[in-house]
Amino acid sequence: MLRLHAGENPYGASPRALAVLAAQVTRVHRYPDRPDADLLAALAHHHRVAPERIALGNGIDEVILLLALALADEGQPTVVTAGTFLSYTESLRAARRPFVPCPLEGYRQPVDEVAKHLRDGAPLAFVCNPHNPTGGVLDAPELTVLQDAAAEGGGLLVVDEAYAEYAGPDFTSAASRAAEGSGVAVLRTFSKAYGLAGLRIGYLIADPAVTAAVECARGALPYSVNRLAQHAALAALADQRHMRETAAAVVETREQFRSELHAIGLESPPSRGNFVLVRLGPRAPRTTARLAALGCLVRDTADMGLPGHLRISIGTPAQMRRALAALARAVTAADGLRQEVG
Repeated sequence: MLRLHAGENPYGASPRALAVLAAQVTRVHRYPDRPDADLLAALAHHHRVAPERIALGNGIDEVILLLALALADEGQPTVVTAGTFLSYTESLRAARRPFVPCPLEGYRQPVDEVAKHLRDGAPLAFVCNPHNPTGGVLDAPELTVLQDAAAEGGGLLVVDEAYAEYAGPDFTSAASRAAEGSGVAVLRTFSKAYGLAGLRIGYLIADPAVTAAVECARGALPYSVNRLAQHAALAALADQRHMRETAAAVVETREQFRSELHAIGLESPPSRGNFVLVRLGPRAPRTTARLAALGCLVRDTADMGLPGHLRISIGTPAQMRRALAALARAVTAADGLRQEVG
């Protein structure tokens, strides 16, 4: 099966990380450090922040849940954008915290509406940059609007940058804002560009008061980030060459794949992630099922609140040639079935 549904790195993890994992296997009877001081120091150096501004998590998902538990209000709704990563709303539901979704404006995030809720006192706002699944990005002025709104209303803007390594040199990260101020936090992960999805490790960059609140909420999960994940992440972070080379290969393949999609008549907006969004309308569910039957797994984004589209992760060039051929067959079959039903 072609696994093009989960945003995984098709080139795998750094050889350094794999070597560290092999060495650490004999120590799995030992609890991990809580948290690993060496990893915190390395992340602090990498992002030029104080170690107190970083909190680790068992993937970004856990950090989102801990933020909801620690900082979301039981009365004032948290702000999320509709049509995006489900963990924000699922975590808020699990924490029994109210939230208000702001619909996308086409494929753009509704910056003005999110800012309005922040100015009105929303305790948290989650935005995804690059956006999952559209692939769009927020520019510096838009981030400033959101940051100023959070400061005015006393809330926290949480910017999920899971796909930042694929966004290009002109990408505006909010990490520098999270490194200095108190109203912006950034989520990062080792699951995507670093190829450690199976180990589940992510982290938060935020004001020390925010990271302390997250650590307090983690009280029931003292060993949530396992030993292998911490050591592999430290090795992967040190191998920036592997990360940059594999990310560059994915970006090159992404752009080629979008061109090929357009050549066969399929719409795909510009993407800055390790995936592309394909607009199919009513054909999307049937196409997804047909692709699976052809051995190609993709993500129907209807469950994310964006029906009529598929999100296709970027694999190797050979994998994407297979995917394109399967997609052309699946769309043709879906069109034929639609005509029969009609």
